[in-house]
Amino acid sequence: MHALAKDFGILVWHGYELLDKLRSAKVVDPPLIREIYEALETNGDLPKTWQEAKHTVFLKIFGPKAR
Repeated sequence: MHALAKDFGILVWHGYELLDKLRSAKVVDPPLIREIYEALETNGDLPKTWQEAKHTVFLKIFGPKAR
């Protein structure tokens, strides 16, 4: 899908990027973001990009990554 979008010059957003835009527009709040992450983790559906975004994009919600 990404390659096809690139061929047509279409910008592709990852789900976490859309979630961040919804957060900044105050459509979703931190408790809902936590709930979404919890559901993805519980179902084993948390992609690597979302894992990385958890402690970078959503740093104020989840804090820094534990070492």
